[in-house]
Amino acid sequence: MTNIETARQTLALARSLGVVDFCVCAGSRNSPLLVVVGGGATSFVDERAAAFFALGRAKRDRRPVAVITTSGTAVAELLPAAIEAYYSATPLIFITADRPARYRGTGAPQSIEQLGIFGVYAEPDAATWSRTRALHLNVEHDEPLIDDVIPLPPGEGGRRPV
Repeated sequence: MTNIETARQTLALARSLGVVDFCVCAGSRNSPLLVVVGGGATSFVDERAAAFFALGRAKRDRRPVAVITTSGTAVAELLPAAIEAYYSATPLIFITADRPARYRGTGAPQSIEQLGIFGVYAEPDAATWSRTRALHLNVEHDEPLIDDVIPLPPGEGGRRPV
């Protein structure tokens, strides 16, 4: 399966769980997710700011909001909002890009242990998600990151590689 297909499936899952709003923090590792989510997302430079914005939006609208980050310590910046979501029973979805599992424990750049990073403050399984705390969807992307053709929006003349 391509990274783009994985990104499509992950975002479709988030939407099926009620996500309408996506907050994104650009990075190279999450570029497949960013390409697929498109221009309708709210962009942030800082992951902590994105997570707290999403928390406020989720509380206001009473539906989950997703935050998409790149890999490594960017993921750790979501922890404070995960804790707040846990104690306020607010549904958030953290979609974190990751390097392939074979990089874990090797010292490769941006390859921290992302699985389970939120401890009790987030759930790892969409099928059993309680919606009373964050859901963590960790998505592995291998090189090349953009590995499929992306269709252009209608009226822009067909398909182009991204």
